[in-house]
Amino acid sequence: MKKILLASTMLAAFATVADAETGVKISGYGRFGLVYDGDNSFLHTRLRFNIDATTETDAGVTFGGRIRLQNTGGGYDSYTDGNTSISPALLYVEYEGLRVEVGNVNTAFDSAALIYDSEIGLTDSSFGDSQTSFYSFSTGSYHSGRAGVYASYSMSGFTAQASYIDDEHYHTGVASDAETSIALSYSTDQFTVSAAAVQNGAGIADNDAWFIGGAYNISDVATVGLNYIDEGTDALGQTIVLYGSYKMDAVTLKGYVGQSDAYDSTVIGIGADYDLGGAKLTGSIQDNGNDTVADVGVRFNF
Repeated sequence: MKKILLASTMLAAFATVADAETGVKISGYGRFGLVYDGDNSFLHTRLRFNIDATTETDAGVTFGGRIRLQNTGGGYDSYTDGNTSISPALLYVEYEGLRVEVGNVNTAFDSAALIYDSEIGLTDSSFGDSQTSFYSFSTGSYHSGRAGVYASYSMSGFTAQASYIDDEHYHTGVASDAETSIALSYSTDQFTVSAAAVQNGAGIADNDAWFIGGAYNISDVATVGLNYIDEGTDALGQTIVLYGSYKMDAVTLKGYVGQSDAYDSTVIGIGADYDLGGAKLTGSIQDNGNDTVADVGVRFNF
């Protein structure tokens, strides 16, 4: 019995040491509520699991990977058919401020600081967002020819990012151009500035766009920001959006107002979050001059 207890103790101790160097972590979020898309109201649900595996060498180099499982019912994206999607793998190596990813990578334009900061509501949406197409980490599967590389480096508040996605990397005969994007940002406790550009977004020739934005923390409870996106084409043109938030106890008020060539109109949105302690009640109303949309529901992170 003593030998069994000793062996169990040693195994537990070994597992503890191993966990300090390697591990698997599950994170994500859930959300559910009602969405009005300008024509119809429907129930929206989403459950997302990010599965991250990491190991660290004796020299302090971290190797890791991620896959994502997600089920969405109703909403604004392409994964709304009720089936559970499984992402291709992202693999990476990280040392101090340098990170390099391969496979189903993040992209510099999609990861640019501030680019989505005008988003509000249950479905994290804004008519002040970019309206063009570009690659990002893919929640669902894609064809076998695609491969990507992403790199970022952070130091003393500065972050530089670059990415390259090639749909023809494995020569499957897919007719598309490689997407290249870059992003730069600088952040302090008081303010953040960010800029990004993408060439041949989503593999579409001459689908180029650039972004610049800035945000200022007025106080611990109030933030204001301004984003400008130039998407080049006559149909999409330019978007400029002013946004902000204000926190009062458990309530955070959010809003934006802007001008969008894509909608040929002023765009506006107001929203609010109520902290439930471990979850939040959230909702928004938004208008693009043609349609008024709204949502309300609950979101929790884990």
